[in-house]
Amino acid sequence: MEACSKWGSRVSAWFDGEASEMESKEIRAHLRDCAGCRAAVSNWGSQRDLFAELQPEAVSGEGLERMTRRFESGLAAEVHGMSTALRVWTTAAAILVLVLAGSFVAERVFVPGEAMAATPRDIDKAVEQILERPLSVRPANSQ
Repeated sequence: MEACSKWGSRVSAWFDGEASEMESKEIRAHLRDCAGCRAAVSNWGSQRDLFAELQPEAVSGEGLERMTRRFESGLAAEVHGMSTALRVWTTAAAILVLVLAGSFVAERVFVPGEAMAATPRDIDKAVEQILERPLSVRPANSQ
């Protein structure tokens, strides 16, 4: 049987421990008179007992401590592995950046036959020399 429509939600709240003391008295009085609500409460109690049987046993303090240590050691190993990998990749990226920057600078600065200048006047002369060269002529030292 099901709880009656008028009292069903109140009986459910009482069963869950959510009713005030005054409401609890009224509901208990109703339960004495209403077979449907008594049957519903009995059914809910059976279901609660069934669900309680399905719940695992509580973990002991020692078991919880052991699980915590295992979790922390696993987490520490994972963090160590990640930090090692991060260091390796960071080092590799830094080396790659240095090699690329070095080759870029070497290509631009140490090209044989190019004019080098230290003062603005030397720069003007170097630009004039470069502009006066024929386009198809390669620098003398680059063969």
